[in-house]
Amino acid sequence: MKKGCAALLLMLWLLCSGAAWAGEFAALEKGLARWLKANRDPATGLPYSHVGDARFSGWTFTYDAAVTALAWLAVGDTAEARRIVDFYLRTPEVRRLGGVIEAVSFSDGRFVGRDWSVRSGANLWLGLAAGHLYRRTGEEAYLQLARGIADSALALQEKRRENPNRGGIAMGPPGDPANPKDQHFNYDSALPRYADSYATEINLDAYALFGLLAAETGAQSYRQGRAEVLGWLECQGFNAVEKRFNRGFGDATVAVDVQSWGVSALGQEVLDRFAPQAARDILGYVEKHCQVRVSMTGSRDWVEGVDFIHRAHAAALGREPLISPEWTFQLVNAWRRLSTDAASRGEKEAARDYAEKGRHLLRQMVKLAVPVGDTLGFPYATLPDALLGHENRTPAADNLSAVGVAYGLLALRGFDPLGDFPPL
Repeated sequence: MKKGCAALLLMLWLLCSGAAWAGEFAALEKGLARWLKANRDPATGLPYSHVGDARFSGWTFTYDAAVTALAWLAVGDTAEARRIVDFYLRTPEVRRLGGVIEAVSFSDGRFVGRDWSVRSGANLWLGLAAGHLYRRTGEEAYLQLARGIADSALALQEKRRENPNRGGIAMGPPGDPANPKDQHFNYDSALPRYADSYATEINLDAYALFGLLAAETGAQSYRQGRAEVLGWLECQGFNAVEKRFNRGFGDATVAVDVQSWGVSALGQEVLDRFAPQAARDILGYVEKHCQVRVSMTGSRDWVEGVDFIHRAHAAALGREPLISPEWTFQLVNAWRRLSTDAASRGEKEAARDYAEKGRHLLRQMVKLAVPVGDTLGFPYATLPDALLGHENRTPAADNLSAVGVAYGLLALRGFDPLGDFPPL
């Protein structure tokens, strides 16, 4: 991808010279926060998900909004986090089938639903944003939003003992019976329903949200729900042969985000119940099979980060390796979680090693930062319009990604929304 290396270095120097935040990555952090403020709806604070891709002009995906709210909490801007979460609290049009729809636009006082599907993952992340906002502010409305989302997830939990997905949270509620395409993958009635599908990602999200709410409320429903989700993750999510997570039930596709999220959400102690040294093996798998080096256009330099999938899978698709900044930042937080866990066990050398792996990836991501005026953004991926390996394609050329920027702030501040809560 095109990079203005000289411009980037100059801007980083200028930002560093006046940075209010100390540290090695102060310039990057400040530039990213400025980019988020420059690329949001002024009335609601909703981030624009894919800036520069005309197909998604003005769109906000619910997951991106939730991660952005969490990023504002990470940098201490509670007011901006409130604006985003308050939009979902105060806008009844976003609600359907007991949840929040996948994507909206809101500008000039006008609401437009863009993707009317209701998916558990985005809803659970909105619950995490509301839950962390409650922790920061103590305001009951945010706790109630988080609880409502968690209770909807519990209603989608498989309870039948004979079902192999017992304990798992389905990918979404059943659709409107009047529309045979509703709540099916790609709105195709020939494809599975979300209500019959179980993804590792969603169950990790649920594990984290149930843990947060159990810690805050003491409610037995969240304790029990979390324990049952953990059973699903061990029996169906974890690939004991390859020491990594599957993408979902019956789906052995490698998805790199669930490897990082698995370590972030579960930590070393819980993962040791799955297999000895499972946390280290999971991240080692990513290093060996999913971490790539990509040449930077117009430069002899290279950048290192993670692809969305296994390198062999990318080759089978006929595409070059690519890097996702968002998913690389997720891996940074996973290494930090593993470092913290090792330090708590007195494993000082391992803790230093894991922490350095995270810092190395942060230094690599600096190379991918794109200067726009006095801001810094990140592309969704280093290749435009390329197959991810998970059904979809990356956005158009020259797009910049709100969730990539937001996850960058989470990693830079060491704020892990999936991170550890008091023992239950």
